[in-house]
Amino acid sequence: MPPLPRGPAAVSDLAVEQEGAEAVLTFSYPDRLMNGDPLRDVASIEIYRAVDPSPAIAARRPTAARAPAPAGDEAPASAARREAANVRLAEAAFFREAKRVDSLAVAAIAERTRGATVVYRDPLYSLLSAGKPPGSLAYAVVSVRRGGERSPLSNIGTVSPDVPPGPPTILAVTPEEGRICIEWVPPQTDLLGRTGSVGGYRVYRRTLPEEEYGAPLNGDPIDGTVFVDTAAPYGGSHVYTVRATLPGKPRVEGVPALEAGTEYRDIFAPPAPTRVDALPEGNAVRLVWEPVVAPDLAGYVVFRAEAEGSAVRLTEKPISDTFFTDSGVQPGRLYRYIVVAVDLVGNASPASPEAVAETL
Repeated sequence: MPPLPRGPAAVSDLAVEQEGAEAVLTFSYPDRLMNGDPLRDVASIEIYRAVDPSPAIAARRPTAARAPAPAGDEAPASAARREAANVRLAEAAFFREAKRVDSLAVAAIAERTRGATVVYRDPLYSLLSAGKPPGSLAYAVVSVRRGGERSPLSNIGTVSPDVPPGPPTILAVTPEEGRICIEWVPPQTDLLGRTGSVGGYRVYRRTLPEEEYGAPLNGDPIDGTVFVDTAAPYGGSHVYTVRATLPGKPRVEGVPALEAGTEYRDIFAPPAPTRVDALPEGNAVRLVWEPVVAPDLAGYVVFRAEAEGSAVRLTEKPISDTFFTDSGVQPGRLYRYIVVAVDLVGNASPASPEAVAETL
């Protein structure tokens, strides 16, 4: 009996995409041996890259279904032997052209693992900034056990890298009530200083003291050079950057713009009530006014002045109702009333139009 294979099973779902000036490799964490047993002693994962690979190695590895048996070949397991020979030839061809760009130890693998998927980013700036950027790149990975046993070569993932756009220039970050407006101008050149085209833009925000940007505020790139952030919370310092994308390749983002920020405090008062009615009723005056529409409205404050005297506040705290009964009046006197809207942080609106009532 031949010895059972002891190496890890080959990764079979390697995928490669370009994001910005990086090639992003994703593949399942290797967890099986070639004989189907669990793999519990991964020591490293090696990353290989071939620049402008020949068509032979960029093609998908042959399988038994694609390799028909020659006439007269009727030996047992001949298809499996042919498949193994084809795989060895494909691996040898790939290793002749490829170079190992990284070897991830256990700690580095853990840092790059998201769930059951390993994510590896290969910087491409040095390749893209060369005299002639490569037309294509081919990647493959190999798993290695602690005892040194190696997996077969993974499937080969390819990508045709493009030169990303240069950085836009942010002109202004303007805080307004309920929104922050960001304006910028397009990049003049691409990453290599050449004139290029832009497919759209993505806007990113971080709130101090955060150091990293999260997902873009707009999932799909926008065409214009103005973005309105309506989700920024009050009470923080927000920093923004903008990245341009390539036409037809929204995941290929360029260099981020030099960031700009603003301190976003709620200094915006709600609008004033537009109408107040004062109705004398015996020894009281009933007030009714139009409601104010504001997302952070806390309530209303009522003021009263007698004849030509100064106004006195009648409600100690803002009230949520749009009516109020003043029971502290004297008969036969003239009273003037105004209502002010107040938001949750205490910003007060201008005074409403004055309402006058003369008690009986």
